[in-house]
Amino acid sequence: MGRAYSILVLAQGDLAIEASAGLKGLGFAVTMAAPDAAPGGAFEAVVSFSPVRSSVVADRIHLAVGDHAAPGAGARLQTGAHPIQIAARLRALIRLSVLEDAADLRAADARAAGVNPAAAPVSHDSGGVLFVGAPCPAFLRLEHALRGANVDTIAAFSTFTAFDYLHERAFDAVVLNTEPDAELAHTVCSAMRRNTRLYHTPAILLTRGEAYAGADEAFARGASDLLSARAGDDDMRQRVTALALERRRRRRAKALLEACRAPAFLDQSTDLFALAFGERHLASLLERMAARGQALSLVALTAEAPAHCGASHVSAALDQFASMLRHCVRAEDLAVRADAGRFWLALPNTRPEDAQLVAARVAAIAECTAYEGRDPLQPFRLDVISHVFEPAPGGDVPSVLASAFSAQPAMRAAAG
Repeated sequence: MGRAYSILVLAQGDLAIEASAGLKGLGFAVTMAAPDAAPGGAFEAVVSFSPVRSSVVADRIHLAVGDHAAPGAGARLQTGAHPIQIAARLRALIRLSVLEDAADLRAADARAAGVNPAAAPVSHDSGGVLFVGAPCPAFLRLEHALRGANVDTIAAFSTFTAFDYLHERAFDAVVLNTEPDAELAHTVCSAMRRNTRLYHTPAILLTRGEAYAGADEAFARGASDLLSARAGDDDMRQRVTALALERRRRRRAKALLEACRAPAFLDQSTDLFALAFGERHLASLLERMAARGQALSLVALTAEAPAHCGASHVSAALDQFASMLRHCVRAEDLAVRADAGRFWLALPNTRPEDAQLVAARVAAIAECTAYEGRDPLQPFRLDVISHVFEPAPGGDVPSVLASAFSAQPAMRAAAG
């Protein structure tokens, strides 16, 4: 079900109650309040179903469900939106906020360290919207509506052509026609969510009418929104471009994070962050955690090889392991090489139970990777010990890192 985000639902009425129950069933920690209430608490997002005051949602991620007045809403869904759809949009908005926040903070630390990161602009040659499925009058209307927002629409009338396009360039959104074959549209959704490059690309299902019998399955398989073929041009344009804009924001934030990877900040053998910049940025993450009450988890990793493998082979194996480590985490996560065989990860907005999954993934990869030793006929594996640590507010970098690594000797002894 994913991380248990803390959500404030502002509304009255059966629709809001039903949606809140659905969100609870999907793993969210939900608090309901009247639209004019001003509840305290550290909520990660607000969902409104009726007009709310701007002071209630100030500085919070705000998802509006319906056409009511919603100051500062970061996104809007139609009345009667499915709980799975609301949940998916909330998670996307929260993750985007974390990504942008991490990019801004890392860029500030890079500038403080003497490097001005200049992110490569998102190319206007890429982007646009891909329509997939049988041609229909709604496609022409969609193309016309998006042209009014200077958005190009490319049509792929078969899935083969669609995936050719998707592998050739990055799109800001994909619109999938559910007529005449809804199952095919659902299959494309699933395929996109299984592909790391396409995972965050919005998939919008074009349906015959407002009611869609396959809504449960569609959202369970990764659909981002449902768009009626009977929708007006303005509604079509707004719904598609809102998701496309979120996709562009994600690409810009990731480009800024990539620009922060200046050679002066990196371990040259592995492209992980070197200790000096890692400690500088961890200090900022700890300050941000304390100021905003946000989650932060550290994963301490120590990798060792059998003594008989030969120093040069062990060094090469540790470099390979470290290079792999960068690809086990998100763009916003901080992966640092402390010394030859010790590494640590700082995971913003991540609870310890979710950080454990990252640690388990790293350990599983290490366990199934063999490295060439002194004897070519006897490859070896690295022994990786990990420890997940949640820093307390107010901790400084040396004490936090010392605590993160301090449990490892006991863990190694317990492992035998």
